[in-house]
Amino acid sequence: MNEKAWRAGVLIAAGFMMAGCSTGEAAMTPEQARDQTMSVLNGTISASGATDWILDGDGSAIPQQCDADGGGGVTFGHGGYATTPGGNPAADAQAVAEYWTSLGIETRIVSDPTPTVFGRGGPVNAISFGTAPGYTISLGGVCVPGDPFDYYDDTPTPAPSS
Repeated sequence: MNEKAWRAGVLIAAGFMMAGCSTGEAAMTPEQARDQTMSVLNGTISASGATDWILDGDGSAIPQQCDADGGGGVTFGHGGYATTPGGNPAADAQAVAEYWTSLGIETRIVSDPTPTVFGRGGPVNAISFGTAPGYTISLGGVCVPGDPFDYYDDTPTPAPSS
């Protein structure tokens, strides 16, 4: 699978995860929700057994709109893929599942055709870790009151030259 096809798949999966966003802790700020998403992502990378990760959004969590207690909300998604996968996909999937469980994420491992871990709850709305064709992570954070437009990069992009 080429990189463009993989990225499209990750973005579609992240969109599905965001659509059913659940509300996070009422006292959590959008900044805390964003930081929590990044913490889970970085911990998963550490547990994965893979190296040389390429992260979506230039490494920044991606804000999206969600419904927080019937009002406007923001959730942060993220993902990436490893250019150097771990040497034992089954053991690496188990290590990721154990890490997530330690965070209060409900996990399940699907082994056929390749080890994949799915999770929900705790500090995330939904998260997945795949081992084939390469190692991938896709996650959607909790939904908290806020406006996602407050967290987009407001630096103007230069117009393309003709």
